[in-house]
Amino acid sequence: MGISLGRGGATTFPQDLVNSDAILIMGSNMAEAHPVAFANVVKAKELGAQVMHVDPHYSRTSALANLYVPTRAGSDIVFLGAIIRHVLETSGYFHDYVVQYTNAATLVREDFKDTEELDGLFSGYDPASETYTDQKSWDYQRDKNGQPLSDPTLQHPQCVFQIMRRHFARYTPEMVENVCGVPREVWLQVAQTLVENSGRERTSAICYAVGWTQQSKGVQIIRAAAILQLLLGNIGRPGGGIMALRGHASIQGSTDVPTLYDL
Repeated sequence: MGISLGRGGATTFPQDLVNSDAILIMGSNMAEAHPVAFANVVKAKELGAQVMHVDPHYSRTSALANLYVPTRAGSDIVFLGAIIRHVLETSGYFHDYVVQYTNAATLVREDFKDTEELDGLFSGYDPASETYTDQKSWDYQRDKNGQPLSDPTLQHPQCVFQIMRRHFARYTPEMVENVCGVPREVWLQVAQTLVENSGRERTSAICYAVGWTQQSKGVQIIRAAAILQLLLGNIGRPGGGIMALRGHASIQGSTDVPTLYDL
């Protein structure tokens, strides 16, 4: 989340979950591992929020959710990637928010190449060091004053929005079925619930814990969650955001403190 939002900790605090219209919990058995924080999820559900738990293991969190979706371990990024694709292809994103508060309209340099063009690698990769040593192509196109160029219509092929659309095109419902083991209609129910409970009048939250962070691709999973929440307009608004549930207090600063109910 540090790359996406400028800070690596949670974007919200547990008590704000009561303002959510939908809550997606992945990589966490929140009811048992974070029971005090989970009380806010229970309250949100009582107020009408849709609570969804996507996890390989059926737990008390699953039992208390409106919808439990069993999935294969390690397939989270495919599940989220397909939701991102669905949001992009069905215009389920919050257009005004995306244009005004994200870099979706900004134009990336013409020499940037995505993974589809370079057999799984981005431009700038150095095989000798096995790192991206040359990241100049990742920069924005700029005017004579050095200011980034943008296309508010989101139609330019080099704008971040269109690059992202091409990148996530691979995450189809068929891939979800094959990789995650989740039927298309069940996955679609999660996707539609998030879309229907996001936008100008509604907000949805995502909660995760070490079930994401301890995976070898944990950074990419959390990055996908940040992309999804930005597309839906759920960052920086009551009831929205990403609640990172940590293993012990103070690991990410003051966002852990509100889990102590009697402060």
